[in-house]
Amino acid sequence: MIGETPVPSLQHFVTRMPGRSGWLVAACCIALAGAAVTAQSAPQQQPGIVLVKLGIGDMSKAEQANLWKLVDEYATVDALQEFCGTKLNLQRRAWLAVSACVDPASLRKVFAKFRTKKGEYLKQWETLHGQPEAKKAVCERFKTKLGEYSKIMSGQINEAATACRNCFFC
Repeated sequence: MIGETPVPSLQHFVTRMPGRSGWLVAACCIALAGAAVTAQSAPQQQPGIVLVKLGIGDMSKAEQANLWKLVDEYATVDALQEFCGTKLNLQRRAWLAVSACVDPASLRKVFAKFRTKKGEYLKQWETLHGQPEAKKAVCERFKTKLGEYSKIMSGQINEAATACRNCFFC
């Protein structure tokens, strides 16, 4: 914890993926930063084949609760990343990774919640540590962890993209 701002541990960050719909949770939660992206055009379909996209409604109540908790945790981390001068463009990258197999309305809902939470956390970081010396001290203190978080987020985006590409019913 820094001041009154909770910062999730690395263990919380990487170990909170549920089972059955874990890739959907990972995909949604990975999609957590940057600017909005326009949807890609629909892929060519063969006659008689109907593509399916999974959404938040396909998740159990426990998985949905975990999703929103993860969104909050990711927003905390991404706000600190941005506060310290690093923009990861996670939302754009995640949209490209999973938009073929996750319902766009579900992704937009996750992105909206993420942006709101990230904005709140960024404001807290600025309020508590906005002075140049304080900001420098906080960013130096978290430099190693921020690098770890960046690698984890990028790895999870890649995993979600692979899961989406391998989806048999998407």
